[in-house]
Amino acid sequence: MIEPAGGMRKALRLLLRDWVRAGRLGPLGAVARLDRDQWMALAAYRGLVHQAFSARPFAPEVSADLWDQGVFQSSTGRKNFFSPARRELENSSHHYGHDVQLKRQAGLPLIGRPMPFLLEHGLKVAQGSTFESPKPWTKGYLCMGPLRARWLSERFGLPAMAIGPWIAYARPVLDAEAIAGLRHELGPTLLVVLAHSWDQVERRMDHQRCVEAVRARAEASGYRSVIWLRHWKDPQLHGLPPHWIVACNGHRSNPWFLDALRTLLELSDGLASNAFGTHLGYGVALGRRLHWIDVEVEQDVTTLTDAKGEEEVREWQERQRLSAELRERLRSGESTTAVRTLLDPYWGFASVQGQASLRDLWRKHAMGRQPRPRR
Repeated sequence: MIEPAGGMRKALRLLLRDWVRAGRLGPLGAVARLDRDQWMALAAYRGLVHQAFSARPFAPEVSADLWDQGVFQSSTGRKNFFSPARRELENSSHHYGHDVQLKRQAGLPLIGRPMPFLLEHGLKVAQGSTFESPKPWTKGYLCMGPLRARWLSERFGLPAMAIGPWIAYARPVLDAEAIAGLRHELGPTLLVVLAHSWDQVERRMDHQRCVEAVRARAEASGYRSVIWLRHWKDPQLHGLPPHWIVACNGHRSNPWFLDALRTLLELSDGLASNAFGTHLGYGVALGRRLHWIDVEVEQDVTTLTDAKGEEEVREWQERQRLSAELRERLRSGESTTAVRTLLDPYWGFASVQGQASLRDLWRKHAMGRQPRPRR
């Protein structure tokens, strides 16, 4: 009896798997193990996040350790922007799991053919500010808002596509039933996301004043619960009211980082901040009420080179300008539409892509696909 083609393919796959596991494929087996290591990393981080968000009483603090060489290791003392992920050609594409989110949205394997795009993994509001410069393989940029896309295209002469706020591609860690149960338990909830330092820039503020301002805002606006989101580089903050919930989404190499943030936003009714950062647009995208915390932030860029330091100063000045405008709109009680209009050029709320459009984008710019020369 002749075995059907489908059965034959399955048998060959199983045989190939056994040979890989047995180490019988030599160099090819070593390549296969690289992918296996990356799949293990995805699973390890998933377990870390699930454990943190499943704890009761609710205490969603994901460890800032990172998965490297088959084990979790401390992120302290690592070089700037370090990520051990090897899924994409550009290392920064792994930050916050942006590559995983986009491939998941497009229905593509999370680990497979690398993306031919540079992913802008955060917010830049000054025209001259940069993330990564083009590489020889770069087919274009994917960023959040239309203004940034235009600046990138003009600067580098490459296609740049606005795909909307990254949070739109995140999926909650908890299912709908668990979120509904927690929302009932927590009542009206305020999520706090303050300015934070990053690898080469230190930001300082009076945290006790922040605590008092958040306490006053929660009381005035009728919030029963407060979730204080701590950045992974921030030290543990003492002096918070004992009934407030402290959260952390883990190291930026956590591929489920934004899934964790999406969960916290789904649990919250309002978002309070003193920083013009990505989280503001994420809150607006999900319909959360914004509150500005009037506590000034000092920025120290002395560890940067002169040119990069000047760039970050200009970026900071533009953020301060936008912060003042946002603060005024919130203070004067302007409509949600007015706030959304201010933020839209940077977050591109209407630019979110569906599965079909992302898959088409991949097919159009697939790595290694070159037109055949005519004979």
